[in-house]
Amino acid sequence: MTRSSIIELIDVALSRARQELGRPGDWLSGRQRVDVWSEVRKSRSDPLDIARRVSLSPFAVDGEHCASGTLDETMVEVVHRVASDPGRLTRSWAENQIAGIGEETYTELVGVTALATALDTADLALGRPRTALPEPQSGEPSRIRPDGVGDVGAWVSQELEKARANVSRTLSLVPETLSTWHMLVNDLYSRGNEFFDLAWDRALSRPQVELLAARTTVLSECFY
Repeated sequence: MTRSSIIELIDVALSRARQELGRPGDWLSGRQRVDVWSEVRKSRSDPLDIARRVSLSPFAVDGEHCASGTLDETMVEVVHRVASDPGRLTRSWAENQIAGIGEETYTELVGVTALATALDTADLALGRPRTALPEPQSGEPSRIRPDGVGDVGAWVSQELEKARANVSRTLSLVPETLSTWHMLVNDLYSRGNEFFDLAWDRALSRPQVELLAARTTVLSECFY
């Protein structure tokens, strides 16, 4: 497979995910999800985020983000903190945000922020400008809390049945958002049931892929 054909396949996967983020989700409208993505981009140059990142503790820096678009102050705070300094989030901070917006909305904000960050990072890795934000689609979010979720010791409710790895259960409270995440992971990494194969017939071997994934995880200070 040539380099151009590989990039073409990657672009198809990225484009699908971008369009999904413009659609109504679980508890957020299409407009709100696009506004989340906009706030993710703002967090990289936001003075408050920069001051917090260089501070010994982000909680030592007071300030508020200006609410923007369709997002209130608490939602903007969640997006900016998750996008700019995720390695130093605390459970007490999360509980304070959840008390204001609910755990379903909080979980979707985290999921959309993670997806938007991944998509923008892909553009950066490919050496090109960030792709334009998707056009928000009309309609209402599903607002359905799925059955079979509850307290598993995490910061938010997750699937009670351990049928999947924890990293695949983190967004189980918001299945629409989780579906987009799984779609992107399947397209760019696990390829569905191929994940269980120890040898991959791809441009990179399975050990090479896992080495890259592990190193990226360390550099990103990912909990998992």
